[in-house]
Amino acid sequence: MKLRTAISLTAAALLLAPLAALCSSSGLGESRVLNRLVTPNGDNRNDTFVFRCYNPRDAAVEAKIYDLAGREIAIMRLKSIGTTDYFYNYEWNPNSGGHHPGGVYIYQVRVETKVYKGTVTIIR
Repeated sequence: MKLRTAISLTAAALLLAPLAALCSSSGLGESRVLNRLVTPNGDNRNDTFVFRCYNPRDAAVEAKIYDLAGREIAIMRLKSIGTTDYFYNYEWNPNSGGHHPGGVYIYQVRVETKVYKGTVTIIR
């Protein structure tokens, strides 16, 4: 009987694992990119790259953009702070600080010891 219970519990855990992963990846407290494709054409839709950072301890945040050669080309600026949910939005406008051509760029956001990195694409 104990074996049957153990098998049933294992099967239930395996069946529910994808659902648990989905719930945890969309939960409160997750830092993430809001848009990976940027079209800086002035229509106020996807004109900037935005990274939403969960920062409940108000720690120092370092948010930078690099070209594919590894050269730092921009420092993302703080756009807004969530007063009740601890989310900080950091933004990069490819049209400010020099006109950056279309292509793939690398973002890196450091919050305390956690580092988030990935790519963002500018489409012109």
